Amino acid sequence: MANLRKRDKEDRSVNYTDWRRKVGHGAFCQDIDQVEYRIIDGQIFPVLILELTRYDYENEPTKAYFDAILKRFNKSQGQAATHFAQLLGVDCVIVLWKFDLSTFWLHNISTDNEEWYRANESRYRKWLIDHHGKGEG
Repeated sequence: MANLRKRDKEDRSVNYTDWRRKVGHGAFCQDIDQVEYRIIDGQIFPVLILELTRYDYENEPTKAYFDAILKRFNKSQGQAATHFAQLLGVDCVIVLWKFDLSTFWLHNISTDNEEWYRANESRYRKWLIDHHGKGEG
């Protein structure tokens, strides 16, 4: 029997996800990309919900590109993600990341602020690390 374990970076959930979205009858699901959390004294504390989207071009994204992302997230995807973030007591942030991981653009969809924050890899890393969970001093 052949070894079926994958050794590449293929998204192995695609078939299930495609099937699951067709279940219907009022049964919804949400693909949250990441929940950032901290462990403090053995306790898990949520920090952020991150929704990831990749940017595959060399040039800087245009305002129209950012607006198209926000339009997409103003539908049920963003509404569900921000609702779940609220239940966890955290913010939901869209992370647009350049294909080579050199640049990140962040937008907090839990607020009414329409600004995007631009960061290189080291600033993004610091931004992630500097977020604290509830109860963390």
